[in-house]
Amino acid sequence: MISSVPFRKRIPMNNSSDNGFDVIGDLHGHSRLFLQMLELLGYQAEGGSYAHPLGRKILLVGDLINRGPDSNGVLKIARNMHENGTALIILGNHEFRLIQRGVAQKPLDDDSYQPYLSWIRSLPLFVETPTLRSVHAAWHYSSIQILEGAKASDDAFVKKTFEKETPEGKAVNNILSGIKISLPLEPKLKDRFGIVRKKGRVRWWKNLQGKSFAECLYSPMYPEVREQIPDPNEIAQVEPYDERDKPVFLGHYSLPPSVEKV
Repeated sequence: MISSVPFRKRIPMNNSSDNGFDVIGDLHGHSRLFLQMLELLGYQAEGGSYAHPLGRKILLVGDLINRGPDSNGVLKIARNMHENGTALIILGNHEFRLIQRGVAQKPLDDDSYQPYLSWIRSLPLFVETPTLRSVHAAWHYSSIQILEGAKASDDAFVKKTFEKETPEGKAVNNILSGIKISLPLEPKLKDRFGIVRKKGRVRWWKNLQGKSFAECLYSPMYPEVREQIPDPNEIAQVEPYDERDKPVFLGHYSLPPSVEKV
């Protein structure tokens, strides 16, 4: 099972010592919404952090920062919960880009992120528990294998990701940004916001060989193209998710309500 998490999803952890996770998608600086969700899910303020009376934990699937009005507020709550053992958190593409800028000694998107940077670099690129997996955009088997043991706290590793064509650069891009294919030159395809796109993210968990653009694309593009198929060489990078494996929970994708999330 694949789940993109625009809000939250309860996951029973029957085969684990944990009492369950509440998975929350990309917060993007919306601290007030974060607090509202914690309250809705039954978390209570406790020593500067939040905890669930039944011992549940939250799983944040990355992209805590940018876009919204209070990224620092989100980071403060998330770090406190993480350090108190009530949250499991993975990196999103926004956090990893921040890490890259820090290692390259470039100005950060926001100087106020600096006090959190060391903690952000301690977070994993993906997680696996006895009953689930979580990654920001795509559980791409060969990329996960390349990144096994890689740490964002390691400058040498992060520097290898500066170039997108290195194995590490490709792997990080695959799991944090999703699997992309080139779109047809004609007709020009637009996303749901009316922006012309040259590449589109695909339903990476499915077998897409011989499928049309409309069947391959996860985020819808308009007009729908059902007469053309993508370049088979590009589709060959897709590694369909084995249905016998654990369910994997994602964030990243901004989807209209009509698009299937599970």
